Amino acid sequence: MVLKGFSKKSLFLWVLLVLFLVFFINVGFSLTRGRYHDLLLACEVIPLLKLNFYEPVSLSRLLQTYRQTGNVPALLASLGDPYTRYLTPSEYNQLLDENKGIYGGVGLYLEYKNGQLIIFKPIKNSPAAQAGLLPGDRIIAIDRLPTDGMSKEKATAAILGPPGTNVVLTIQRGEGPLGTTKEIALTRVLIDPSIEWEIKWDREVGKIGWISLSQFTQETGADLKRALETFTREKVVGIILDLRYNPGGLLISAVEVASQFLPGSGGQPLVSLQYRNQSAETFTAFDNPHPSYPLVVLVNEWSASSSEIVAGALKDLRAGVLVGNTTFGKGLVQDVIPLRDGGALYLTVARYLTAGGYSIHNTGVHPDVRVTLPITPKPSKSENDLFFLRRVDQLQADTALQVLKQLIRARLKPAA
Repeated sequence: MVLKGFSKKSLFLWVLLVLFLVFFINVGFSLTRGRYHDLLLACEVIPLLKLNFYEPVSLSRLLQTYRQTGNVPALLASLGDPYTRYLTPSEYNQLLDENKGIYGGVGLYLEYKNGQLIIFKPIKNSPAAQAGLLPGDRIIAIDRLPTDGMSKEKATAAILGPPGTNVVLTIQRGEGPLGTTKEIALTRVLIDPSIEWEIKWDREVGKIGWISLSQFTQETGADLKRALETFTREKVVGIILDLRYNPGGLLISAVEVASQFLPGSGGQPLVSLQYRNQSAETFTAFDNPHPSYPLVVLVNEWSASSSEIVAGALKDLRAGVLVGNTTFGKGLVQDVIPLRDGGALYLTVARYLTAGGYSIHNTGVHPDVRVTLPITPKPSKSENDLFFLRRVDQLQADTALQVLKQLIRARLKPAA
C-alpha cells in the first residue's frame, strides 16, 4: 500500500452533505436495523468519495447506490476498487500500529490479489516462518471463519492480538489436484519488522553491505540512515538492497529511502501523483548525506507499492541496477481519512508515475537483469514448493552479488 495525508475541502463537502441529507428525507422513516443503520457515516463518506476518489463518480450514482444497498461497505464495493474500503475503529487503530512498525502477531504481510487473501511474506524467524508458510499461500479461514469477502484490515485484526495467544489459519497452497489445504495453529508474539542489515566479506572485492527491507514504516528512513552510517565507518565497497516480498507502506518513507541512495544533493523528482482532475503532485528527493555506492536492488513479483516507487526511482535515475523479477504492479495511492465514529475511509485518490514518468499499475517495474528458474513440472508434494522458492531466491541473490561485483570493479578500474 501507499499512504499519504488528506486535505479537506470543507465548503464543498458541506454543500454535498446538505444535498445528501435532503435526498434522504424520504427514507428517514424507513430506517431499520438492517438498512441505513450507518446513515450518518454515509453522510460523511459520500462527499469524500465525490471529492477525492481517483476516478470521476457522480453524486447521483453514489446516492442511488446507497439507497439500494442500505450500507456503506456495499456502496464502497460498488466502486470496483479493491483498495477503497471502510475501516472500523479497531481496524484503523491496527493500521496505525502497523505503520509505527511494532505489533503483536504471527509475522505475516497480507495483500489481495485476484480477489484472494494471500501471504506476501512471512517475517524471518516469526511464528509464520517457523510454521513453513510461504509467499503465495492463500488464507481461506481465520479461526475457522471463512475469509471470502473479508477485508484485509478485518483479516489483519483477526490475526493480530496479544502475545501468547493463539490463532488458527486455514491455508490453501497450489492449484487444482496438486493443491493442499491444512490448518495451522500459531502463537502470537511481539513483531518488530524493522530492516535487517549486515556486512558480508567477499574475498574478491571486500566488504559488501546487505540491507533487507520488509516494510515502509515511520521508522524505516531513520533505521536505514543508521545502517548506512555503519557502512560508511566500515568502508563497504557496495550495497545490495533487498526489496523482495516487501508489500509497501508509507509514501513518505519510500521517498526517504530512495533519497538516501541517490548521489549528490536532493531535488530530483522521485514520484508523481496524478489526480483525477489532472493536477499533479511531485515528491522530490531529500539531500543525501551518505557516500555514493555501487548499488544493486533485488525485486520480485511480491515487491509492491512503495517498494515499486523506490525501485522505479533508482532504476529511472540510474542510481542502481535492478535484479530479479517484474514487480507486483500496484500504481495507486491511498489516503487514510479519519472519520467521526473513530474509524477511517481507506480511499484511492491517485495514480502514481515513477521518477521517469512511467505508470506501473498492473504492469510492474521490470528488472534490468531478470532472474528466474526455468518452468519445469514440480513434484506434487507441497513441501517441495519451499525448496523451489528457495532455489529462485538464492539464484537471484547470487546474481545480485555478481552484478554488484561487476559494478565495483568498473568503479575501481583506472581511467584510460
